[in-house]
Amino acid sequence: MKIASAVVNLVGTENTVRHLVMQLRQELGDGPIDLLILFGSAHFEGDLEKIAPELQEALSPRTFIGCTADAVIRDDQEYEHQPGLVAWAARMPGTRCVSFHLSQDDLARLDTPEALREHLNVPADESPYFVLLGDPFSANPIQLLDRINTAYPRRPAIGGMASAGEQPEQNVLVFEGQTLRHGTVGVALWGNVEMDTIVSQGCRPIGRHLVVTKAENNIIHQLGGKPTLAAVNEILNECPQSDIDLAKKRGLLIGCVINEYMKTFGSGDFLIRNPISIDEKSGAMAVNDMMRTGQTVQFHVRDSQSAAEDLQYLLSVKATEPAAGALLFSCNGRGSRFFPDRHHDARAVVDGRSQMPVAGFFCAGEIGPVGNRNFLHGFTASIGFFRPTNGDHGGG
Repeated sequence: MKIASAVVNLVGTENTVRHLVMQLRQELGDGPIDLLILFGSAHFEGDLEKIAPELQEALSPRTFIGCTADAVIRDDQEYEHQPGLVAWAARMPGTRCVSFHLSQDDLARLDTPEALREHLNVPADESPYFVLLGDPFSANPIQLLDRINTAYPRRPAIGGMASAGEQPEQNVLVFEGQTLRHGTVGVALWGNVEMDTIVSQGCRPIGRHLVVTKAENNIIHQLGGKPTLAAVNEILNECPQSDIDLAKKRGLLIGCVINEYMKTFGSGDFLIRNPISIDEKSGAMAVNDMMRTGQTVQFHVRDSQSAAEDLQYLLSVKATEPAAGALLFSCNGRGSRFFPDRHHDARAVVDGRSQMPVAGFFCAGEIGPVGNRNFLHGFTASIGFFRPTNGDHGGG
């Protein structure tokens, strides 16, 4: 397995494709490319209709997907507030790669696991991995992930939502050298490939955990037998002033325990969700996910130090196998908007792995597994490390 990355920072030049191809071929040689992924900043939106088919013709990849973004990532660099077009190419001997495009109409029609498997031409018994890139204005990623979780149980998916556009049809998706402005593009991989995943939600628990004692849809009416607002105030009164200040500055988050059978819960044991509003009269809290009575939850706060420590910890315990390359999907609220130093997530991934090609982008929602299911996240770094099952990295 060999993987390479390339970047171009000049917009509107006739040599864009040539420069990308030269960089990739310098690392990969002239052999076949099984998977090509392209990430472009909004500066390249108008050029992608020309660039994508030219790349398809020049490299003849077996599968080719991509999207536009607020900022793109290549190796240890995060190209914020500047043009960037990043290509990530992989040669994966013994690996089957199947690309697909799903519209929202497709999702409505493919409402059984069998229908989805047949449409994608991806069998469940092959244990596939997924990379997904969606347009947030025309695709429902939660519905898509529900379908994938059901049709392919316990199979990891990583990816993110395109972030270059501020309204419908501004984001560009790339599918087999063609450009689209709706739906989700993706690729399934199986065979001689392993995709190790990390989802760093970048926050830490505060106070004590509580049980949801009354909930309806996405509304938490009671926590621990008390109105939710009263329970929140009680928790905050028990916290140090520094946590209270963080909650006021960046908002309070709610973590839903993934495995209720655990005796203790710590960082990484929760699916993090955002409170939307609190009704001061009733004390009920609305959350951006469905809640259920009997769920165990704990409030969280977010700061740059906690986020950095969480990512470093997960990288140290979950990314120990040598990898040929990685894909990094970081929230567009991270980067220099959040961390004191630029290139934080990219450099954390590359640190100690200087020869590993990395590509990705800043997302309007990140996709990654927590526990045994895939979710749409916010403010997260979702990472996939690719390596061959047989351990042959081919020098990549």
